[in-house]
Amino acid sequence: MGFGWSKNNKNILQDEEGRPFGKEAEFTINGKTQSVSGQDILPTMPLVNFIRERTNLMGTKFMCREGVCGACIVSVTSIHPATGKPNTFAVNSCLIPVLACHGWSISTVEDLGSRTLGYHKIIKRLAAANGSQCGYCSPGMVMNMYSLLEKNPKMTMKDVENSFGGNICRCTGYRPILDAFKSFTSDCSASLQTKLADMEDLMDESKYCSKEKYHANKRTPKPYVNRLQFDLKEGGTFWFRPDQLKEVFQILDMIGIKHYRFISGNTGQGIYHIRIEPEVYIDLNAVPELHAVSTTPEGISMGASVNLTEAMEFFYKMAYEQPAKFEYLKALADHFDMIANIPVRNTGTLGGNLYMKHSNHDFSSDIFILLEMVNAELVIADFYGEKITVGLLDFLKTDMNRKIIITILLPNLDNRTYYVRTFKIMPRAQSAHNYVNAGFMCKMDKKSYNILEKPNLVFGGIKPDFIHAKNTEEYLTGKTLIDPNVLKEALNILELELEPDHILPDASPEYRKGLALSLFYKFVLSVAPDKVKKDYQSGGPLLERPVSQSKQTFDTESSVWPLSRPVPKIESIIQCSGEARYANDLPNIPGQLWAQLILADRGGAVIIKVDTEEALKIEGVVAFYKAEDIPGVNDYYPATMILVKDDRELLKLVMKSKILGK
Repeated sequence: MGFGWSKNNKNILQDEEGRPFGKEAEFTINGKTQSVSGQDILPTMPLVNFIRERTNLMGTKFMCREGVCGACIVSVTSIHPATGKPNTFAVNSCLIPVLACHGWSISTVEDLGSRTLGYHKIIKRLAAANGSQCGYCSPGMVMNMYSLLEKNPKMTMKDVENSFGGNICRCTGYRPILDAFKSFTSDCSASLQTKLADMEDLMDESKYCSKEKYHANKRTPKPYVNRLQFDLKEGGTFWFRPDQLKEVFQILDMIGIKHYRFISGNTGQGIYHIRIEPEVYIDLNAVPELHAVSTTPEGISMGASVNLTEAMEFFYKMAYEQPAKFEYLKALADHFDMIANIPVRNTGTLGGNLYMKHSNHDFSSDIFILLEMVNAELVIADFYGEKITVGLLDFLKTDMNRKIIITILLPNLDNRTYYVRTFKIMPRAQSAHNYVNAGFMCKMDKKSYNILEKPNLVFGGIKPDFIHAKNTEEYLTGKTLIDPNVLKEALNILELELEPDHILPDASPEYRKGLALSLFYKFVLSVAPDKVKKDYQSGGPLLERPVSQSKQTFDTESSVWPLSRPVPKIESIIQCSGEARYANDLPNIPGQLWAQLILADRGGAVIIKVDTEEALKIEGVVAFYKAEDIPGVNDYYPATMILVKDDRELLKLVMKSKILGK
């Protein structure tokens, strides 16, 4: 296949194999086929906008637009480009460009039932557990849980507690939410299941449901033409979706100096927004070579478009099956669990994260730190298809214009001599940027604890140009790691070479420096716990939080039920199902205006005059209203409310009202 540009800047396709190119992105939403051409939308339109504006499904909410709050989560089933197997996962629809959804089967909360068809048990359990207050976050919670159960029906209570770091609830609290979802787990207590089942019975669906009850709609993706190529609504902008690696090279060669952007998970938008709108988008989601994972005699080869969830699962698998060579991968997988949250990891890729580090050296990338720690290498190819293999530090210096990361190579590490630990300190356990992250790898004699070669002590969050603690690494080479004198001197050297910068909103340099020193000390304590004094042994292992337990009781008397009987609130079921409508779910009306409060910059100032003449000349400004223009009394108390000074005065009023018969 070949590509070329015509005089009028339109691309010409020359397919030597005779395979067709799709001219529309096709996918399904709740089983209904959607087709989008490049002329229909802007290339940056996210899936959440399409769902709400084009299909009028308002159950999918939005808030942060950075993949953090989880209000926009939907469930996706797609065919893996390398294995050909279907896979179901949750995604943040605020981050995914709708054109990148080609071939997906998407389910929104509306696919899980309604007042007319009945509700999925996930919706009913969340409502029954009083897990919804304002309800705005509830549909996203439901869709995350639905995706988790589709992938792993035997998940545990611990899995549930570890799976909602990407869903923010601002008013209910997580106890009832987690109780509802734990009731679906394989190790759930019988009492919790019974309790929620009883509460479900209080929601009489017969009042508003037809006889046909809801059952889960498992959507299987339809076969589509994988390759796409079309002009976009913005003049001179193009979208390509190749399905072979050689086509990626040909596109890079064809576009010359045009500004381009690779599209895969697009989760980097949650950290760094696009600065310059590209002229060419290259969707990598259909290229099998970039999603392939394999073992080699030297180690492991992972395609750059492998997402973080898939990488974690593969790391755990290899650490369990071949610990002699890959035991260290468990430490990497455990660390991945602290990166972002599950929906972000489901689409965010290894290569995309590294590209972010390359473009923004101040980005404290966990992926970069971990790969550099274990001496991983990257295979990079240019538009001619010529390949080079570089280390992570050299990658930062490599000109990546019209080049692409193809694979990430991880080595075999003999578990008899290599010791690996990683750390990440952040404001909360998940979905947060780190204060400091660190990785330590030592090759040593595990009997004498002599370090056999220069160790890797790598840090993130200190400053952009500080990655290796080089002086400390040099000092430790050939030393006995657990020797108290060696440890003391190593800490002194490390303290001297740690010079954190201070760029707000980062934590203070002193704090971050203290963290880095403490993490190295923690690493040393963990190497040989039986050689450490008993008083210090607890400093080595990471603290593991057990599964939380909770109980809620209601002060009520069953003999007077239904009076005072605890029941789910009436609107909870429509909140959890996405049927409740909020202010931004209402359609705009002709002539609609928006109000904006105008506040004085300086507190305590006395406003003598407000001159609105220039403001009213601004296009779109219709009127300005001050307090005097608004009729009524500036008072939020009800007109009939009586204020009293103390309880005695209140008692007099009560007695007087009784005497007067009021």
